[in-house]
Amino acid sequence: MANNYLSSSFVLEMTTEDAEMVKLAQDASVILQYYAGDTPRDTDYKKLGPRFAAVFPHKGGEDFGSFLELFDDPTFPTFDCDIKIAQPNDEGRCLVSFSGNQFGVDQVANLIFTACKSALPCAFSWAHTCDALRPDEFGGGCVIITDAGIDFHSTTGIMSRVLGTGPGTSETPKPVFNPALVSIEQKRFSVTQWEILVSYNGQRIEQYGDKIELIDRDWQGYPDTFWMAVAYREAIDRNLATRLPVVEEAAITKHLTSPH
Repeated sequence: MANNYLSSSFVLEMTTEDAEMVKLAQDASVILQYYAGDTPRDTDYKKLGPRFAAVFPHKGGEDFGSFLELFDDPTFPTFDCDIKIAQPNDEGRCLVSFSGNQFGVDQVANLIFTACKSALPCAFSWAHTCDALRPDEFGGGCVIITDAGIDFHSTTGIMSRVLGTGPGTSETPKPVFNPALVSIEQKRFSVTQWEILVSYNGQRIEQYGDKIELIDRDWQGYPDTFWMAVAYREAIDRNLATRLPVVEEAAITKHLTSPH
């Protein structure tokens, strides 16, 4: 038995206003993790103030709707890291540190891009390690964050490109992801039991369980925009296609955390 770690530690400089947004985001995360349902959630939302509401407005009938879009799993809204904010300097800027051994790379990157514009452009690296010397258990990557969006790079992707085995480097380069090649097929077993078969360019990706909810007196699963985002993520991970430009990629992948 072995333990795996996804670790990172870095410091960003930003304005005191953006640092305050990071603190408010931490507070919101705690509120949502420990929310017991015995008080209206809009009360807690209002306590975070107008600046939080301006950056993370109501969405989809949910007070914290846009805030929950930061997370791959909106039912577990944690940044998976320790965040510390230093006192501001004479120029009104703060050093904010992010560190952890099970680091939430995606959600931290989303937070920085959404709430810390004064820190952009910036980047941070992460490492995937194991306390046993098992083959292929070590790697890492980096995240580049600019005003245009978030760009993720991994060591496996870098090695593939250098060796000529990754997408876009073989004798038959993989084309850029094409949404028209995505197939989303619903398998409906009962009113509340559905599965979705996702394919790309005729190749089966996976058959996923759907999350069924009663909305406006109608049973609904995740929309096609969600499954398109899943198809994009998996097509890239499986080297079936190359990535879209950052802005176009962000327009698709944002639906991973906003299923309704």
